[in-house]
Amino acid sequence: MGWQYGAVMRTLPLQAPTRPDGLRPARWRGAGLLVASVLLAHAAALLLWPSSPGAGRHGETGRPLQLRQILLSTAKPAAPAAAVRPPDAVPAPRGRPRRTASAAVPGALPAAPAEDPPSAAPAPPQAAVQSLEPAPAPGGGAIPVYATRLPPSVRLRYALQRSGQPGHAELQWFSDGALYRLSLRNEAAGALNLGSASSGAIDAHGLAPERHTDSRRGRDVRAVNFQRDSARVTFSGPRGELPLVAGAQDRLSWMLQLAGIAEANPALRAPGSEVAVFVVGTRGDAEVWLCTVVGSEALDLPAGTVAAALHLRREPKRLYDTTVDIWLDPARHHLPVQARLLVRPTGQETVLRLENVSAP
Repeated sequence: MGWQYGAVMRTLPLQAPTRPDGLRPARWRGAGLLVASVLLAHAAALLLWPSSPGAGRHGETGRPLQLRQILLSTAKPAAPAAAVRPPDAVPAPRGRPRRTASAAVPGALPAAPAEDPPSAAPAPPQAAVQSLEPAPAPGGGAIPVYATRLPPSVRLRYALQRSGQPGHAELQWFSDGALYRLSLRNEAAGALNLGSASSGAIDAHGLAPERHTDSRRGRDVRAVNFQRDSARVTFSGPRGELPLVAGAQDRLSWMLQLAGIAEANPALRAPGSEVAVFVVGTRGDAEVWLCTVVGSEALDLPAGTVAAALHLRREPKRLYDTTVDIWLDPARHHLPVQARLLVRPTGQETVLRLENVSAP
């Protein structure tokens, strides 16, 4: 087509002659129309000329133009019969994270996420406390309970000897017949100002402690709680609990409980008689203290002479357990007027001797 265009252009003059009046002759207007027609034909040939590599230039014809009709459907695609499973993960080069390829299906609805499997019921948490076993009662039977007659409210001051160091101790006892408070404070040279307290109610078996604490320099460091509602004994330190038994006492209340038992039961004052008291400590220890009546003894105390103090002893059951000797005064409602606590392997000894009695 290019050679035809060139031949036509060579046959035409570059500029048409003009008449003196400035108008071109009519035959030149016809020639101009012919040139315009040739140019338009050439442009159309360029647009429609096949561009495939197989089409020739000299008289060869290209491939025919093909038309394709595309129909758009307005119907919704049918749901897939089964969820499309993505292809397996493509192995990645060593040292790089493994990726999982996902296939996109045109026109397919997204698959609904699989439901999470029902979670298994959570395992019940382990008990935060363990059940402790108290020491059995003498003879393996039930722990006995006794009638009691508790003393009136009073303040007792003692001369104290702790491992050879002198000092003082004060026992305060208060009761209104329904509730009680009891405290013991030790003041000795070189000591840490140790103290102990007990509080609770009074029931048919005497003292019914609810809370007992040990303190150092005026601050509570350990505690034991007698949960009367749930019949359990719990501790602030040891992670354990005990069943609450009738007549149970703490490491301080047992002295006043013993006084109430001796006051209400004359038969138990005879030498060789035994009084069993279930005692719980703040360290999680709990056992039956078996107190045996040694006899009646005269005492010469800072507060005066006691003609016939009732002497009871509790023997230790373990190597580092405490031997307890206590003397009760029948003239003072069997209140403790002298006590000695001894740890035999270490020789540590604490002695209390009454020096003053006053109102609370």
